[in-house]
Amino acid sequence: MNEKLNSLKQISEFNATIGKLTLNKFLEDDELSFLLACAIVFLKDYHNDQRKTQHLNFAYFIVLKVAINNNYYIPLMDVSLNLGLYPIVRYIMKNNMNENISITDVILDSRIEEFKKGEIIETYKQKTYRESILKSNYNECCYIAPTSFGKSSLIIEILSQRKSDKVAIIVPSKSLLLQTYKNIKNNTDNKKIIFHDEMYNSSMSSFVAVLTQERALRMLNKYKGLSFDNLIIDEAHNLLDNDYRSLLLSRVIRRNKFRNKNTKIFYLSPLIEDSKNLKFDDEQFIFEKKISFNFKEPDISEYKKSGEIFKYNRFVDEFYYSESISNYIDYIFLKSKNKNFIFLIQPRKIEKLAEKICDKLNVVFDDYDLIELSEIISKNVHEEFYCVDYIRKGLIYLHGKLPDLIKEYLEFKFSQIKNIRYLVANTVILEGVNLPIDNLFIMNTWGLKGKELTNLIGRVNRLNEVFNNKSKSLDKLNPTIHFINSDDFGSKKGNMSNKIKLLKSSLVVDEVRNPVLLNYDKNITSDDSGGEGSGDYLFAEVNLVKEREDFLIYNENDYNVKLKHVLVESGLDSEYSDFELAYSLLKHRIEKINTDENWIVADIVDKIYLFFIKELESNLKNKELSRLEKIQARNFYKMFIERLHILNLRDHIQKMLKYFYLIKDDLEDRYFYVGRSYGEIEHPNEMYISYNSKNYIDLSKKSHKELVNIALIKIKIESDFVAYSLNKFVNVLFELSLIDEAEYNMFMYGTESRKYNEFIQLGLSSSLINFLIRENQIDNLFIDKYGYLNYRNSFIDFISQQDDLVQFEISKFITMRN
Repeated sequence: MNEKLNSLKQISEFNATIGKLTLNKFLEDDELSFLLACAIVFLKDYHNDQRKTQHLNFAYFIVLKVAINNNYYIPLMDVSLNLGLYPIVRYIMKNNMNENISITDVILDSRIEEFKKGEIIETYKQKTYRESILKSNYNECCYIAPTSFGKSSLIIEILSQRKSDKVAIIVPSKSLLLQTYKNIKNNTDNKKIIFHDEMYNSSMSSFVAVLTQERALRMLNKYKGLSFDNLIIDEAHNLLDNDYRSLLLSRVIRRNKFRNKNTKIFYLSPLIEDSKNLKFDDEQFIFEKKISFNFKEPDISEYKKSGEIFKYNRFVDEFYYSESISNYIDYIFLKSKNKNFIFLIQPRKIEKLAEKICDKLNVVFDDYDLIELSEIISKNVHEEFYCVDYIRKGLIYLHGKLPDLIKEYLEFKFSQIKNIRYLVANTVILEGVNLPIDNLFIMNTWGLKGKELTNLIGRVNRLNEVFNNKSKSLDKLNPTIHFINSDDFGSKKGNMSNKIKLLKSSLVVDEVRNPVLLNYDKNITSDDSGGEGSGDYLFAEVNLVKEREDFLIYNENDYNVKLKHVLVESGLDSEYSDFELAYSLLKHRIEKINTDENWIVADIVDKIYLFFIKELESNLKNKELSRLEKIQARNFYKMFIERLHILNLRDHIQKMLKYFYLIKDDLEDRYFYVGRSYGEIEHPNEMYISYNSKNYIDLSKKSHKELVNIALIKIKIESDFVAYSLNKFVNVLFELSLIDEAEYNMFMYGTESRKYNEFIQLGLSSSLINFLIRENQIDNLFIDKYGYLNYRNSFIDFISQQDDLVQFEISKFITMRN
């Protein structure tokens, strides 16, 4: 393609016309004829050699832009018909967008009915590839297709058509877990569905398990004879990554396959170039069906610090001057559409940008839905939470340092309320619910490579929104993407052009960074942007990682190495700089500790310190863990964990605020630990030096409103520390019989009651359960024979009287009858 395009670029007429097309200008008849002739040439090249996908993409770009800019849809319809892009053909026919519809077109449209599946029209490849995956007799299949190409419905068909007793669907996040659970529950009959490892018991002979990789591993580890007949890996490109969770995901697949060689595995992803890169064994064969072509062709703009705006054409690799706008906030307002996603990496900068936008948003909507939402957030979080004021102006912000329930609720409201026009967020929304986004502003690109950028851009204008809109235009197939350079939120260089050029090719290059995989590439270097979110390469000792993973798979029933197996399985080996030294001490300690009087009377947080940390402080990699050597820190976590189970969020914030005011004027304690995301200063007495030791803030310099929002963030930070660090240690103590079930349940769930624990395992929060207990409603909930949370009729009146946030949390698990 480069050779042919380079020849065309020598023609001034081509350069001028392609520039007008890129800038969304109306084309004169001679310009139209010339560009369409170019499109025909590239289409012929593709038909002669279908490896030339860029030729197809360029031709499609031309006919799509001609359709949108000139309202001339005949070429787009012809191309779509020949390529089997039947949703486009149906939309053009249905909306009478083609002036010259013939009887032949009407007959063709009737044949398109064969490609109707439910409420959608499939493409030719979508239908044939889906059917070939379902009919395949291969043990491993991979379906690669752009976002919105029916991967969720394929999961339902696999469950419906394959007679398998034990099926596991592995999803990367809790948001996707609940979304997948609801999708299965609403679209299948009489399936026993579980989505927590503790919901399983060995008497279950048939079930569908929707699990994260962590929950799946705990389930497989507890029940050594268990294996899944079908394993469905959603967002399978995560296997290629270099983080700890990718390692866990590969461990799920390897362990299950080791136990059951006849397991049928389905890999689903929009972002894999070659399924061979998923292999961990030479003997594997993965049957692949891949749809490379994407309906959507992004309209890319770059805002320079100078105020100049350029449009980028990825096919000719040129930037075309468009216009100038004095500052980037004005640019955002001028280019805004109905639903605008403004992307930033760091949580603290997300909040600053949200404030900056709202300061210039003069309109306060007199909208009942916005006023009600603002009041609900004020009542359930705090009236000084920044979002309370922002919501009234039609903006919310989201990041991973907000409590999960609030984040999920605001996501839901963004989808539901028309006048919430702005969402400022980071990658927390990329693997969760599908949001109605029709415009994207990218404020920085730290850590984003071609694949991540493609995934981010794919969130704009989901296909169901494209073909369901009533505008009689297919401009949503040309989603608007804005890269904005600024001193406030971007890099010092102020130039995203090099990142934009990563989109030049439609090919997604697989970077195999998981050392367990066969095609692991040790030569991949990390992102050099130096910002938060840039690549941190975890696996320095690749051979050691492989050795330990093999040890876990092949020695799981060897009692002689149980302690080592439990420690490595839980990931605690990665907590120590010298694991073998730590292991030898723990092996010696386990033989005596149960008879130690200090151990018998110790609280569970103290037991974590006594067994895992004492005398190993200098061996710990995680400095947050080393804080537990101080009795004050252990007392803080004892209090925090108790409050986490008992208090609602608002009351927890009030307790945290009271603590802040108690210590904010103390010369030592006012330097408060908040971690890297929100840290502003180093602790004056900090003795160690790290890559970034600005983990503290000075409480004495913060306003009341700032303290409220710091309290909210601190609760989430510490909740995550409990969930992802301390819980690991407690699980190991329980597995090694160093604590009893009552201690375990009190720490994990805040109660010894098995009934209430089952509700928590289903996903209900401890604070919600305590609320229902106080309201004498807990006995109106029960788990039915299919494992679903159900309720008695008297529960309906109670829930109808609660505010929208309580109803939202309940609705995640049960659908209320009318």
